[in-house]
Amino acid sequence: MVGSSSSGGDLRTPQFDGANYDFWAVKMETILIAHDLWDVVEVGVQPQPVIEKKEDSGGEGSEAEHIPVEAPTISREDKIKNAKALSLIQGALTDELFPRIRNEKTAKGAWDVLRREFRGDKKVRAVKLQAVRADFEYMRMTDGESLDSYLARFFGTVNNLKSLGEDVTETRIVQKLLMSLSRRYKSIVSIIEETRDLDVLRVEEVIASVKVYDKREDLHDERDKVAGTERAFSSLKVGNNQVQGTHKGSQSRPNQKWRGQDKKGSNWSQNNNGSSWNNNAWRKLEQ
Repeated sequence: MVGSSSSGGDLRTPQFDGANYDFWAVKMETILIAHDLWDVVEVGVQPQPVIEKKEDSGGEGSEAEHIPVEAPTISREDKIKNAKALSLIQGALTDELFPRIRNEKTAKGAWDVLRREFRGDKKVRAVKLQAVRADFEYMRMTDGESLDSYLARFFGTVNNLKSLGEDVTETRIVQKLLMSLSRRYKSIVSIIEETRDLDVLRVEEVIASVKVYDKREDLHDERDKVAGTERAFSSLKVGNNQVQGTHKGSQSRPNQKWRGQDKKGSNWSQNNNGSSWNNNAWRKLEQ
């Protein structure tokens, strides 16, 4: 997300909604430095001393004494710089957060208010750091999680550690990443650990190798899926052919059992004159 356009330039301030203060602060510092405004945020606007000339009453030929007197107002240039920096900070906040700095008249004052509230003091940051350290140490990739999703989660935690002052070395990141991948990447992890020096291996190289391996595995999975579908259709077709053949054979053969009953066991028969009761049936009726 981007906020309002910076005055006099094409740089745009990132919108801050209360989340990820450290990321926002780094981006804002870069923009303020680019506009030569960071000094009024970091140091503040200092009143400029004015030198007043006061003559020595000691007599003729005496040197004049210069006494610095603090001016009650700041210079016009510093006023403009402060207004520009404060405008950038105000424009980068959402309407919900703007009331926090509404009454601040200096860029430094507004910046300090946001830093105290969203970054916290040393004790608060120490507690946050312990929690993020635990998340990093116990982080693992789940079996159903995609590689891109896990990498985003992994490096989000790494960036949180760095923003809280933790010194996270390249070697530590590489080792943790290899150790935390799921079983799907067991083969490529073994190859990297056996063929590369982890002390000098860069994390970008690990990511590139793992992504190439992941793409190949996806291709193999897709081929296996297509082959399985083709086998299923083939077996279904063969089964249908067998059922149809059996049905045709059963229609071509007469019912032998029914024919046998017609010859011997049935009490109803047909003669040349049509349908009639047979002799055995009449005898039973007479008895």
